[in-house]
Amino acid sequence: MNSLTAHRTRPERAGLLRRFSGWLDAFPHPDLVCQISAERVALARWGMHRLEAFAEERLPAGALRPSPSQPNLADAEAVSQAVGRAVERVRDARREAVLLLPDTIIRIFLLGFESFPRKASDAAPLLRWRLRKSVPFPVEETLLSWNEQRSADGNLEVVTAVARESVIREYEDLLRKAGLEPGVVLGETLAALPLVEDVPAVLLARLDGMSLTMAIVDGGRLALHRCTELGAQPGAQALLDEIFPAVAFFQDRAHRNVERVRLSGMESYGGELKQRLETELGCPVGLLGGAGPESVRLPEGAADLLSRQLAPLVGWHLNRGA
Repeated sequence: MNSLTAHRTRPERAGLLRRFSGWLDAFPHPDLVCQISAERVALARWGMHRLEAFAEERLPAGALRPSPSQPNLADAEAVSQAVGRAVERVRDARREAVLLLPDTIIRIFLLGFESFPRKASDAAPLLRWRLRKSVPFPVEETLLSWNEQRSADGNLEVVTAVARESVIREYEDLLRKAGLEPGVVLGETLAALPLVEDVPAVLLARLDGMSLTMAIVDGGRLALHRCTELGAQPGAQALLDEIFPAVAFFQDRAHRNVERVRLSGMESYGGELKQRLETELGCPVGLLGGAGPESVRLPEGAADLLSRQLAPLVGWHLNRGA
């Protein structure tokens, strides 16, 4: 089953990894997970409590250009060869894999409804109608996935993931050519969210190349998700100019501040970004997956992946409850 295919989820359970990730729990959970970005292909094979195998292949500059609406493979052969080499180094007898893709190509929307259809055959057309002016491609060409939740004020919200079918197929075909079957397709930052601590109102800000994704998890629900293409290697001020409005939007809706900030992919900024965020927001700021009294317990091998800025590979494994 593809994660961008319409589905229903089971009731959410207690704890962040069981409440918010109830959406992810509706999918199969293969132990093979492949993350493809503009710079590299990374493939991990997880055991019960440890990383069993890992491979990383760098991509030639410009070979892959993430876009929500246009073809992504500028050099399909180079990307295909990189995927093939990674699979050859990691795969065992298992064929099904998770495919984690850049946030820029899978758009996330939080849509309010007074009521929502129970049948997928009724829900999908309604969501496409709501999104018809919000996506940069014909709404008829979309793949959809959704999950119901309650907003801070108790109203019904539907978290909706949407992507252009032809774009997703490009990536799925890369795995199939290498002998794997993509059982789940998911955006990178959603996959990384199980690394966020089970405390109220946590902002995750994740930089991947020139793309900044911000997600706020509040009380086990997704309260905000934004992805911005910055167009150039950003300085600290450019990141702050995106982060502060996102936090202000949350404050206006929830009538309170975020209580914690977790950063990913921003180690090169040193302490400047952390200090300015702590000063302006008045809350602790640290790295995603970093040590702390409420930090998520990491399996063996996860710290190395985090140091390589591959948090989504770890987050997917944590979501299995391993």
